[in-house]
Amino acid sequence: MAIRTIKGLYRYLASNSCFSGSTVHTVILHLGFHLWDSENEFKALSKLLLQCARKGADKGFTGFNDFTDTIPFFTKHRKDIVIHMEHTAKAIGIDIISMVQYFGVFEKSKKPSISDVGKALWDSTIHEELNELYNVFAWYTLEEIARIWDWYVEENQGYSAELSA
Repeated sequence: MAIRTIKGLYRYLASNSCFSGSTVHTVILHLGFHLWDSENEFKALSKLLLQCARKGADKGFTGFNDFTDTIPFFTKHRKDIVIHMEHTAKAIGIDIISMVQYFGVFEKSKKPSISDVGKALWDSTIHEELNELYNVFAWYTLEEIARIWDWYVEENQGYSAELSA
């Protein structure tokens, strides 16, 4: 059965993304939606997630544009994000530090140092000089959640057209 509500989308993402329900819920809230929103709002959220999955979170999404949004998001969900990143790194056969250094967002800029990545991931103190990394980790979370939704839509032929109607 096709998902038609934000609450249904939330349940699907929480069950299939390897992020906690709390992290998934906060992503939805940061994007400006609520679990009880209308079907039209569901379609709008779906569209945003699909855009993010296909173009990347660094293209600008409400609630993920500014350090004042992304740093509190990351600090609140740090443990969940780090666990997800560790699992992802292991699944692709690379260490977490190298995985972060090879994120596409760093293609045109200097890659963060091993020390900076480690400090950003595992030191609970917020270091202003690491704001860019905290931002990237929030984007990573949004993109990973968006990719799960994208896979769902791709696996359910015809669903994409239904979402556009």
